[in-house]
Amino acid sequence: MTEEKDLPEINIDSIKDALRIDGSQDDLMIQSYIDTAKDYVASAITNSSDIDFMKFKKYRLAVILLVQFWYSNCTTDMKQTPYQVVSLIQQLRGELW
Repeated sequence: MTEEKDLPEINIDSIKDALRIDGSQDDLMIQSYIDTAKDYVASAITNSSDIDFMKFKKYRLAVILLVQFWYSNCTTDMKQTPYQVVSLIQQLRGELW
C-alpha cells in the first residue's frame, strides 16, 4: 500500500473549502460527518485498529468524498454509499490483503 507523508489534515476547514462553504453554522454537523466517515471507511476496510489509515491517500479521499456526499445530500434519504467511495474501499482492502 502506498503511504504518503505530509498530507493535509481532514478537518472542518478543508471540507468547507472543498464545498465552498462560508460561515460556521454547520461546523458541528461537518465535524460529526468527518468523525463518522473516518470510522465508516476504516471499518469497511478491516477490523484491525493497528493501522494508521490517515497516511494513505485513498483512505483520505474516501473520507472526504463521503463527508461531501453526506453534507450535500443531508436532506435526502440516502440508501447507498457513493460508487467512488466503495471503489476506494475495495482498492484499499485489496492492497491490505
